[in-house]
Parts: sequence; C-alpha cells; structure tokens
Amino acid sequence: MQPPAEGRLLSTALLTVHGEGGAWGIPSITVASVERFAANATEAPVELLSLLGVAGSTPADTRDSRVLVLDVDGERLSLLVHGALRMVSADDVLPLPASVRNQTPLISHLAVIDGKPALFVVSPERLLEAARGARVSSRDPSHARHDSAAR
Repeated sequence: MQPPAEGRLLSTALLTVHGEGGAWGIPSITVASVERFAANATEAPVELLSLLGVAGSTPADTRDSRVLVLDVDGERLSLLVHGALRMVSADDVLPLPASVRNQTPLISHLAVIDGKPALFVVSPERLLEAARGARVSSRDPSHARHDSAAR
C-alpha cells in the first residue's frame, strides 16, 4: 500500500484547476485520468467546488468541465471540475496550521510558486471521505426536506 498523497506532496507535481471559483491544486500522483464531462453519464461525478463549499459551482457553459478520476487508496473517485487544467511544480508545499485546517478540512497545504503563496492544495483522502458522506446523505431519505408539515 502506498503512503497517503499528503505525505508525498513535496516531491509531487500538482494538477491545478483555474475557474470562476478560484484556483485549486491536487497532487497529480492521485489523478488516474481526466475525462470529458458527459451530462448523460450513468453515475454523476461529485462537484469538487460543492464539496469545498463554493456556491454556484456549475457554470452555464460546461465546455471547460472535466471529470478528474482520482485513485485514492485503491478507490476511484470521479470529481467534476470547471475551468482550465494545468500542471505546475511548486517551489514548496507548506502544511496549513491546525487552526486553519480546522476551518477548511479539505485543504491540506499551501503551494508556493515563484516565491509567493499561490494556491491551496486539496487533500485527495479528505475529498474521498467527503464524497462518501455526500453520497450517503443524498441517498438517505431521512436527510430529505419535509416541507409538507401542517401549518
């Protein structure tokens, strides 16, 4: 079994997503493939920005939408991302302080590019956990809204 991607960040290039919601990086070693988004796919990919809590993540024009298929601890996770994809090498990848990590649990590091803090690095392991939770809550009828209460 490979060590988690978080522990290998210093020697890993980042795949970055630059879109309306900002720029994010993910360790490229976890990316199994990048696929075109097909609205009619049998299983919809999880929206990356919705997991990150960024509102209004689905643009009207989906030409720049791609599906990142991640391999995290032997499990596949399909993420829908919007924007331009680029590979970057960070000068340094710094772990976030615990107080910041508690406020942004899916972000694990800050990438320094050209001597400046440039973008946040998303933890593939934490994304997988969040996606599992999103799938469970979307299938669980007890999490559905009940607006039919008598008034």
